[in-house]
Amino acid sequence: MSIQPTLLNKGLLCLLLAYAAPVFAVQGDVEQPLSIEADTAVFDRNKGTATYDGNVIVKQGTLEILAAHVDILAPENEIQQVIATGSPVNFKQEMDNKKLAKGKSTKMEYFVSDKRLVLTGESELEQDQDKLTGNSIVYLIDSGEIVADGKGGKSGRITATFFPSKAAE
Repeated sequence: MSIQPTLLNKGLLCLLLAYAAPVFAVQGDVEQPLSIEADTAVFDRNKGTATYDGNVIVKQGTLEILAAHVDILAPENEIQQVIATGSPVNFKQEMDNKKLAKGKSTKMEYFVSDKRLVLTGESELEQDQDKLTGNSIVYLIDSGEIVADGKGGKSGRITATFFPSKAAE
């Protein structure tokens, strides 16, 4: 399957930008080579899909995503959606300010055309001491809006803890 690397890079990089609206990931990451390791991979050119299974590790620059399963939906070689699942899916990336952003959820979906990231199932995002948890977290990249929902989760509520900038340093 021939998926355009630049589109794939943008889609996977955006998986990590969820919590860093005011702080951007290392700018050079999108120019770094993308590597995906997995136990198995299936490419279907006719359907425009790529499926990676078993201990999936996605790396690009400082970005690292660990998942049990990753699907890339790219009909006509245009990436539309990236889906990662696991128990949980873990991700981390260094920001331009050298701080580490990290998070986890049982499912992460990135909708390329909407520039929308959806984390579902025991979702957690953190940078420094700041932390946001909920059953569902939606990040709209263009507007920087984050919507967290606790419905369906263990407590049915979200939790947000933010520290003043100087206290977090």
